[in-house]
Amino acid sequence: MISSTRTRTQEPRLVPTPLGDLAVRVAGLGAAKVVLWPSIFTDGHIFDGLVSRMAAEATFFLVDGPGHGLSPGVARDFTMAEAASACLSVMDSFGLARAVVGGVSWGGLVAAEVALTAPDRVEGLVLMNTPMDVSGDHPKVRDQMIAFGARWMGRRKVFRDGVASSFFDPGTLDSNPSYRQAFHGMLAASDPVRLSAAVRSVILGGDPLRARLARISVPSLLIAGKEDALYPLEGQASAALMLQDGRFEPVAGRHISPVEAPDEVAASLRAFLGRDKVG
Repeated sequence: MISSTRTRTQEPRLVPTPLGDLAVRVAGLGAAKVVLWPSIFTDGHIFDGLVSRMAAEATFFLVDGPGHGLSPGVARDFTMAEAASACLSVMDSFGLARAVVGGVSWGGLVAAEVALTAPDRVEGLVLMNTPMDVSGDHPKVRDQMIAFGARWMGRRKVFRDGVASSFFDPGTLDSNPSYRQAFHGMLAASDPVRLSAAVRSVILGGDPLRARLARISVPSLLIAGKEDALYPLEGQASAALMLQDGRFEPVAGRHISPVEAPDEVAASLRAFLGRDKVG
């Protein structure tokens, strides 16, 4: 959890959006405004370590995606364009005409969609552990199994442990007991219909991002886990080369870099925010 005395964390606010109310926490004291959206099967708490390291440099707007954390979600599939519209609703609610927009995995897809559809609202784009080739036309068997599990097994420990083994290096959750409890607790308490609707929308639908990266005009930072088996480093590095104004930062760990490598992620984001074109 974030220490409120160090970061001035506010209580979550429920923001009306096209995908239902989204819970958003504001944390930090700095001038840079950074909106972050998490991965599937996680909530905004995956950014707590990053916030605690950068509280003096940025103010973070931490979103719980629909069907995750404190966001009720919707009982239907949706597009990443709708998720981007929901992210813009969050920005509007907090009076953010422009901000750095980013996220992990699902959050990266949402942030990229915002950058593609509303580049005037985006000071910089941060893609962490982001799938580049997810396609509704050619879903992988692995992704179909994950979506099935989210609907029928999401509350079972065996499924949560399986997700954890894909997302984190061995021992990461054991060495972060408060986050381990939050990770398992959130999934155990989730509504399986709304959780699975979000998971399906992310990994079984959508337009592959890789082919559209060259259209992203805003300054961009792409962070990838060196041991991420879901989206391996080589593919992430080649994707970064397609960005008009991008930089690539490999960091330790698997799929949830802000949890596994918060110091490295903070250093990368700090350098990115210091660029003349951002912030």
